[in-house]
Amino acid sequence: MAETTKGPALPLWKKVLFTLIIAVGFPVVIILAIEGTGYAIIHFKNGVPGKSYGLWTYDKELGAIHAANAYNSNSQTNNFGFRNKEDVFEPKPPGALRVIAYGGSTTFCYNLETDRAWPLRLQENLRARTNSKSQVLNGGAIMWSIGHELARAKRDLPKLKPDIVILYTGINEQANAQLLQAEGISLERALKEGKHGLFTRNLDQARWLKRNSMIVRFLDYNGIADRLFAAGHAISDTGPIAVAPATDPGINPVVAENFDRTLREFIELIRKNGAKPVYVIVGGLPELGANKQLLRYSRQGAEVARRMDVLVIDSNDVVAAYKGNKRDLFSDSGVHWSDLGAGLLADFIDEKALKSLSD
Repeated sequence: MAETTKGPALPLWKKVLFTLIIAVGFPVVIILAIEGTGYAIIHFKNGVPGKSYGLWTYDKELGAIHAANAYNSNSQTNNFGFRNKEDVFEPKPPGALRVIAYGGSTTFCYNLETDRAWPLRLQENLRARTNSKSQVLNGGAIMWSIGHELARAKRDLPKLKPDIVILYTGINEQANAQLLQAEGISLERALKEGKHGLFTRNLDQARWLKRNSMIVRFLDYNGIADRLFAAGHAISDTGPIAVAPATDPGINPVVAENFDRTLREFIELIRKNGAKPVYVIVGGLPELGANKQLLRYSRQGAEVARRMDVLVIDSNDVVAAYKGNKRDLFSDSGVHWSDLGAGLLADFIDEKALKSLSD
């Protein structure tokens, strides 16, 4: 029987290289295939001509900001990165009103489709009685504090010169302070040094993988990835979630002072750019989770706004007037308006503020 002739043995370095290719290359190919398939599915189901998938883009100052002309599974942004399907009309049409609403996720309304968010419902009311080109631009962003909102407004207002600016803010101040503290930044020290409006750049959307990986988004959105929790306030991609603290800690005076000082600067900026400010006290169900504390910052800020002769209205009047189950007006968080609640809030803001300011 003839002996089998063996070929020359592979050098060690080639064996190592081959092993690495198998061990690393194969998983990478699988990951890229999953990512590509996910993007294809999203594009097929939700793709919008002329817009790119992914709402967030890197921003040096803010960490991340809404991208212009973007979309995801339930949202679209326009040419200025507002959560509107329709681009900003430039120049502003004669006789039309331009309104910008700033706030966190309770303004963005992540739980509703773009056109069902209260700023867009408010736009419907405004157009019905003014001009078909009047616009209400949704400047809300998940987890943004008033400092984030002011930083964005400093870019928007000089360019867009709105007629009215609505401030619906205050729910994220505690979380912002906690994140700054984790970064080694003291709001108390900043206030003593005459500084205010500091904000974290390390929100969930600032993560490169969160902005660019379909797999990471899927894991986060389905609650599989770990969430970051901070003292009765859950910090996540969907904004504040009611998490009940053991006791009500009361309002934090340092956080409140930072909010109030930043609010004063915000109001001055609005007026400097020729617009009328409207302050809307954030509505919600204080009996749920940490809401009793979180809602206080917005209510306290109303006193600052009143002292500056700003029109102040209280969205909790909507809750009080509703005859059914109050929880019908909100999602499970107790601060994010439901489809029903968003419509009632839009009617309320139009009736109590925009009608008088737009006459």
